[in-house]
Amino acid sequence: MKSLPLTDATRRLGAPITWDHEKDGVCHTLEILDHDGFMISAWQPSPAELKRLAEGKPIFLHIQGSVHPVVSLTVGE
Repeated sequence: MKSLPLTDATRRLGAPITWDHEKDGVCHTLEILDHDGFMISAWQPSPAELKRLAEGKPIFLHIQGSVHPVVSLTVGE
């Protein structure tokens, strides 16, 4: 999936300080909107991902670390 720019973004998050682009891969800037205690970002599935979703494949949420924060997935405009 590819992150999308937000016209009403309140912040832009970059790579963590300890991120090594050569070892860990490219970490792009993520635009977020702070709203009601959540950081909201927008994502667009690729054509291949849309095909897998249409076939009923699940969406997996990956979170780095060992403590699971409150999260939410929605479909929006």
